[in-house]
Amino acid sequence: MKSLSKPVDFHQHVNLYVKTLKLSGVWFYIPYPKISIWFWLHIIIRVLYAIFVFIIPPIAQMAYIAKLLVSGNREIQRIASSINLVITELYVSVKLFNMFCQRDLLIKLFDQLNNVDFHHSTHREVLEHAIKISKNLYWVLFMGSGMDVFIHMVVVPSLNKFQTLPVNMDFIFVDANEPPYMYYACFYQILYKPALVILLVVVQTLPWSLLLFIIGQLDILIDKFKNMETLVKTTMIEKKCDKHDAFRVLFNRYVLHHRAIIRFVATAEKAFGGQFALTLILSSGIICTTGVQFLSIESPSKDIVGVCWIVAYMLIFTSVLFGDCYFGNAIHIKSTEIATVAYSSPWLEMPQDLKKNLVLVIARAQKPLALTAYTLVTVSLPTFTTVMNWTYKAFAVMNGMK
Repeated sequence: MKSLSKPVDFHQHVNLYVKTLKLSGVWFYIPYPKISIWFWLHIIIRVLYAIFVFIIPPIAQMAYIAKLLVSGNREIQRIASSINLVITELYVSVKLFNMFCQRDLLIKLFDQLNNVDFHHSTHREVLEHAIKISKNLYWVLFMGSGMDVFIHMVVVPSLNKFQTLPVNMDFIFVDANEPPYMYYACFYQILYKPALVILLVVVQTLPWSLLLFIIGQLDILIDKFKNMETLVKTTMIEKKCDKHDAFRVLFNRYVLHHRAIIRFVATAEKAFGGQFALTLILSSGIICTTGVQFLSIESPSKDIVGVCWIVAYMLIFTSVLFGDCYFGNAIHIKSTEIATVAYSSPWLEMPQDLKKNLVLVIARAQKPLALTAYTLVTVSLPTFTTVMNWTYKAFAVMNGMK
């Protein structure tokens, strides 16, 4: 292990997301007084964002769905496609609104990141690896979503010579499928979609980065309990004390570390519980309607680009759902392992008070750390399986409606 010259800045987990939100103009706080022109400029930017990115697109798409139903043109593929995009946009806007409502808890989480109990000079590689993975997840989802939107908004319409809009919308007062309104609508759609994608990436990967932080801290705590005997001998030499005092010093540190992790998980559950619930519900709807779109393509061999876009779209949202469940499951499993490794520590020769304290730690560790979606269900791999099962059932019903 390398020695640590200066503590790792855990705010690297969230700096990328904070900068993205600030550059987008939708950061949760406005750092200017109300009498400042910059304050009102931020207010105007947010109002315009809300109107042109979060309000107009879903309303126009729902108007298009209503028009289809009224006209009697009830092709399930076109309806599923429009419902799919409406759910996607609601997914982003509602998650961002939920994050805004929980902004004080988010700031509290950010403050807890640099808790002194989370810094460990002998585990720099683990800490930096968690930061690296969290940033990589951001860029992977950003590149995947960006490419998918580019194909949907530019490549597919260009193959059709831009005869139709990339996203079906009905602006009620004007016919968006007739020139010159179609060109304006097409330009507007190509602009608002990237803004939506950037926010989707932020609201989805920010919780992942903090869950990775928790997983890294649990790995460190488990490793330290596993190597307790060796660390006791090292502490005896460093502090020139006996075995009992060395064990007491290390054990107290580990208890404080475990408590800090428990507090962090509790805060994270309050901050992201609503978002986990939204992911479980809305992602399943997106995956279901995307599957209907895929099977409704009459000649897949003649529309390879469209098929690739739909498959990529489905994979992205399946990965989003799986990511939440996978990280939640990892925290659940690793937290239960603490009880086993604590019991394996050299406690038999310790004084009675240390044995009692160890029993308390083991008893607490036997209650696993679990992230829940608004206390409804545990965010875990079994939940992922259940949600995908219900998604398939809904898909079978919609597919049968063809």
